[in-house]
Amino acid sequence: MLKDNVAGPAPLNELISPAPLLLLAPNEPPAPIANLSPAQRNALVACINAGGLYKQAGAWHGPFGGKPLAGVTIANLARDGMLTVSTNHRLGSAKLTGRGNWFARTLLHDAEISNGESLLSESELVS
Repeated sequence: MLKDNVAGPAPLNELISPAPLLLLAPNEPPAPIANLSPAQRNALVACINAGGLYKQAGAWHGPFGGKPLAGVTIANLARDGMLTVSTNHRLGSAKLTGRGNWFARTLLHDAEISNGESLLSESELVS
């Protein structure tokens, strides 16, 4: 029976350690990020931190309280195959593609190595 194999609930005061965040696989080559503009880099990092971007009242946004992102930057990233964009009148959303995820993870990896700190938001590191 299944009930014999089911573990009981974790105590409420027990901390569950999240799995370490793997930015790039050990043998995965880094994405060629040298040709990305600073705005494109910012948009990719914002997208991975927020789990996507949203467009409201004509401006693209990532994490709450972040700077608005230019529509031309989002369009360029979509054209380059890094974002998939869906719009409905003035509202829209954008998600990283596999290629965009690779570029964003490379940016985070490089920033972590060069600065010794992560560009991921606090909530992204915990969840």
